[in-house]
Amino acid sequence: VQERSLNKAVVSTQSTGIDLQYSNSLLSEKFSVVQGLSADSEVGNSNASGILPFQCSPHSGTIKQGQSQEICVRFTPDQQDSYRDVVIVKLLNQPQETRIAVSAHAWTGSMYPVGGKTPNPSLTLHTLVPQLDSLNLESEPEEMVGSFYIFFVCSMSVEKQVFTETMQIGNCRGAGTKPELIGSKVDKGVKLSGDFVFDPLKADFGPLVKALVVNPQKGTVDAGAQATVSFQFTPPKELVELGARITFNTLLTLKGETNEQFRVNFVAEIVE
Repeated sequence: VQERSLNKAVVSTQSTGIDLQYSNSLLSEKFSVVQGLSADSEVGNSNASGILPFQCSPHSGTIKQGQSQEICVRFTPDQQDSYRDVVIVKLLNQPQETRIAVSAHAWTGSMYPVGGKTPNPSLTLHTLVPQLDSLNLESEPEEMVGSFYIFFVCSMSVEKQVFTETMQIGNCRGAGTKPELIGSKVDKGVKLSGDFVFDPLKADFGPLVKALVVNPQKGTVDAGAQATVSFQFTPPKELVELGARITFNTLLTLKGETNEQFRVNFVAEIVE
């Protein structure tokens, strides 16, 4: 899985490798690689330009006796979206083909949140968690990049009434740069790290302000890394009622190549 930032007018690329190993020491083996089958149901979104978001090279060749061949998969998105594809490797002397799933996500900035639920009808949630279409979702202001949902299933039968969920804040700036070049003279003077901060809950949420602990509430993420943020929720006694649904939200600000805001919505289901 790859994460990429769309760097304004410049199309970014990132590469990864697939290693083919051929153990037969007596023969050479010819191979071919096929990807981007538009008719395949496993293939996801495509670029607005029509150019395949995933490019493989080489597409064919010969693996010599006892050797291996690396296939480079390059990800070149031109719009913010989730992408997936299937790379099919065929060996000339073997009737069965090998399918390798590849997936990636492109963001408008270098910082990105993952782990929360997004308002996507294809999501399959835990049976105790409400479907997003039942939450009466409101459209976000234009300055908002998007929304994420954190669900707590709060069972009143457990002794410790503290429920924890997590999400990750990632930084894909510098993706595709060789690790040995990060921090070198090549990128000297360029800040590759990014920052994040969660706003405190507004006083309007009353007892919920102290019911939620965000750890850490703010921090810095190095290039190519992810930071885990935990949300600890203790249902306020005055709001606990079997079958109740408690909703509240806050803002997440990401500062990387650009400054972006996401609304993080919390939904707590009180169950037996």
